[in-house]
Amino acid sequence: MIHERHNCRACSSRNLALIVDLGRTALANDFLEPSEVKAYATFLPLRLRLCQDCSLVQLAEVVDPGVLYSRYAYVTSTSRTMQAHLEAQSKHLVETAGFAKPPRVLEIASNTGPYLQKFQALGCTVLGVEPARNIAELAERDGVPTWTDFFNSHNAREIRAEWGAADLVCGRHVFAHIDDWQDVVAALDAITHERSLIALEVPYLVDFFEKTEFDTVYHEHLSYVSVRSVEALLAKSPFRLHRVDHYPIHGGSVLLQIRRRSDPAPAHESVARFIGRERHLDLHEPAAWQPFVKRVKHIQTQLPALLRQIRARGQRVIGYGASAKGNTLLNTCGLTASDLDYIIDNTPFKQGKVAPGSWIPVRPPETLLKDQPDYALLLAWNFADEIIARETEYQRGGGRFIIPIPEPRVVEFPR
Repeated sequence: MIHERHNCRACSSRNLALIVDLGRTALANDFLEPSEVKAYATFLPLRLRLCQDCSLVQLAEVVDPGVLYSRYAYVTSTSRTMQAHLEAQSKHLVETAGFAKPPRVLEIASNTGPYLQKFQALGCTVLGVEPARNIAELAERDGVPTWTDFFNSHNAREIRAEWGAADLVCGRHVFAHIDDWQDVVAALDAITHERSLIALEVPYLVDFFEKTEFDTVYHEHLSYVSVRSVEALLAKSPFRLHRVDHYPIHGGSVLLQIRRRSDPAPAHESVARFIGRERHLDLHEPAAWQPFVKRVKHIQTQLPALLRQIRARGQRVIGYGASAKGNTLLNTCGLTASDLDYIIDNTPFKQGKVAPGSWIPVRPPETLLKDQPDYALLLAWNFADEIIARETEYQRGGGRFIIPIPEPRVVEFPR
């Protein structure tokens, strides 16, 4: 089920240093029926190591992907923030890549297909690759052709033989979930032609570091990516890093545009700029991470204290958004059903179940206004602005939101 990794997946160095130990947690998407809790025993170590050569931060232990994704509860957010992001990014790629006609677009880990739907609206031919059968069926139902399997070098050759080469390969927040990056490079080589563009969006290490986003550490999320580490990965490959764009989505992400070395398009100035900033922060040095660890411990102390002060006053607290990051936050802060009455979430797969590790019940979103709890802890804090702006009725009724990252705080409703 789990094995320890001793070399860097980007540059193969064994010069790794342990920088964060979050203890043992449940798998972040193992939402269970209440009757299944007693028999659950999958509490696994969650430790981060730093490659001191290329600055990639990565989990020390790797869980078998068959265990993680056999029954998967995550679906791509349908929030206005996410929809606007997907639309803007798809247009950006199609308009700036220089395609002579609408490109053939392949997406790795396409989930229910909302990103590919944006490309379909632009006249593109699309294909999703999604390993979770329950998720792939939803994509097919919505008109997104989907190859149900993991993306790897073997399957990439089969896809090319059956579907053809891709002009544009996209991967949103999947690259950091894959253990074997060398095989990803081989798969990209197999599925692309000489002028193809590869666009990988990943959570950015600098944002993770500066905003203390430790709750984004969970067993699916194997890597915390720097631009330097991607440069190191591609150094001996047929590819090169062409451009880097930063987006605020998911607490701060970068879109890595990759082309073949034979492609004449010159490298964008952004590549050198991002690498320069990372060097300035000394992110490859373990000592630079010591303040980060102190900030993590501060949040792990202050958040439970805040919630328990509220409970001691006889007021009630719930969770808002049963996200993977939220489950890491709950598990590593020692929060349970004695701290939060329930969590609301709009994902049908999660409703009626209990959150992994904390065993807090998950209820549908309409429960918020029906029940009107005193406080709602924003576990989906990456969508805080949209949620707070939308839930005005809850706040007018006296409800208040708590944002946990980067500093636990109560958001007062403006009168």
